Amino acid sequence: MSAQIVRAMYIMRIAWRDWRGDLVFPTAHFLKKPSHTDIPSELANEVALLAYLDMSQAELNKIWWYRRRMYTHFEISKRPGKSRLISAPDRRLKHLQRKIAGLLDKMYRRRNPVHGFIHERSVKTNALSHIDSKYILNVDLENFFPTITENRVAGVLAALGIDIRVSDVIARLCCNDGHLPQGAPSSPVLSNMICFRLDRELLAVAKGARCIYTRYADDLSFSSYQPLALLFEAALPPSGRISPDLLKSELRAVIEGNGFKINPAKAHYADRHSRRIVTGLKINEALNVDRKFVRNIRAALYSVEKNGDEKAQEIFAEKSGSTASLPAHLRGKIAWLGNIKGRSDPIFRSMAERFNRCYPARPINLEPTREEIIDRAVWIIEDSEGAASQGSAFFLRDVGLVTAAHCVEGIGDLVVYHPSKPSNKFAVKIKNICSHRDLAVLEHEIASTEYYGLLPFAGTVSHGNKVQAVGYPSYGHGDKINIRPGSVSSLTIKSLVQKIEVTQQLSQGMSGGPIINDKDEVIGITHKGGPSEPKNLAIHIKVLTEWLSSGSTT
Repeated sequence: MSAQIVRAMYIMRIAWRDWRGDLVFPTAHFLKKPSHTDIPSELANEVALLAYLDMSQAELNKIWWYRRRMYTHFEISKRPGKSRLISAPDRRLKHLQRKIAGLLDKMYRRRNPVHGFIHERSVKTNALSHIDSKYILNVDLENFFPTITENRVAGVLAALGIDIRVSDVIARLCCNDGHLPQGAPSSPVLSNMICFRLDRELLAVAKGARCIYTRYADDLSFSSYQPLALLFEAALPPSGRISPDLLKSELRAVIEGNGFKINPAKAHYADRHSRRIVTGLKINEALNVDRKFVRNIRAALYSVEKNGDEKAQEIFAEKSGSTASLPAHLRGKIAWLGNIKGRSDPIFRSMAERFNRCYPARPINLEPTREEIIDRAVWIIEDSEGAASQGSAFFLRDVGLVTAAHCVEGIGDLVVYHPSKPSNKFAVKIKNICSHRDLAVLEHEIASTEYYGLLPFAGTVSHGNKVQAVGYPSYGHGDKINIRPGSVSSLTIKSLVQKIEVTQQLSQGMSGGPIINDKDEVIGITHKGGPSEPKNLAIHIKVLTEWLSSGSTT
């Protein structure tokens, strides 16, 4: 009997029944070894695998028959009234599973929609994939890991070209009670390998419906800027929890045909008028966490500030039913907030500062990155009605909020805001202005946690210096900060004002923004430029400092 027939017969062990009750087998992709995939030599045969794992045949036999004894089972709280069962292997088995996972990672060919258990991908990158979408459909796969049986694991590995005996050994070492355990380090990559066909077929469904598809473990998300009518059998449902029966039969058939079931309690549809969430993160305006998450952190910090560490720990244990350390709990929550919103975010900085005051022995690092400083230092300025053209403004250390005079001159009520939250606008007034120098300093009452201040350059600007122009050209909702590299092409004096000519184009909307050197020090303030101007010019930073030191307000 040929090896191909043996493998095909073996793979029949992992067939499952689809939604019609018909048997479903792995696709042709899994019936032969992909030509571009190299099987690691450690998986060539059982002897090679055991040598790689530094494992004897006797130990394998022991695990083979007594693996159940090597797991500890416990529940972790997901939310009030809900818990997740974790099956944690003992130290030795966990070590073996990690080594196996390292080999399988080399073989797994990640599809673009997959964000779970992938290096440099997370729930954050998963949510960011849908950030501009106005309509979201979230579907959860019920009992995800328990659905992936030991036979399916062994069959898929064999279908990829791994020796059948080796496939059986890996499945035996990485499964418990006949399925993948949630808590084993090998389960993530194996689940992704099992879902390879699911991802491919759902991606095809998404393309047919003209929407974006991503998967994070058992969470499937579909989104579009237009209503997702092609994913439903009939009319679009109202926002909120939906019945899986309302979904397109093709979508349900793909999920069920791959051996999974839709969790009826976690199918949710959201339109442009409702709260849109992907893997627990809000994507309505910008990536954000739920308000309740922030409120819980604030409440815990207040408890520590009011009652002291010991009493706050007792209150936390009583309310949560957890034995975790409150400082460790808060530190993790605040770190997660910073990861999602960025360390320059004012809410994160405010909470981190409160945490550091409560627990000075274990402070959270608040040192921002270069990118975070620049991003949070440069804002957008416009009139309160949004009718006039927009400009850029930036915070300068020991000076205040600086912009170009022509961005604010003749405008009644002025507001500034950061694009991370355009709805959060701050009223500002002109403090100092000079039309001749095209400079203005603005009065504001913005909290210091909302921004970073750039440093002025005190040296000599020379021809050829590498510089970057920062601002918001032709800003539209969703735009990020624009940083344009270039160099100083000329130093010139016009109407007794020292100006700097740069090689990059200073487009409309960048006026009032900073020109910075390679140390992120401000050498100038954008004056004018763009395709209709013969030169791209900035006002030298010394013009600003000398003007302000003279005491003149005009």
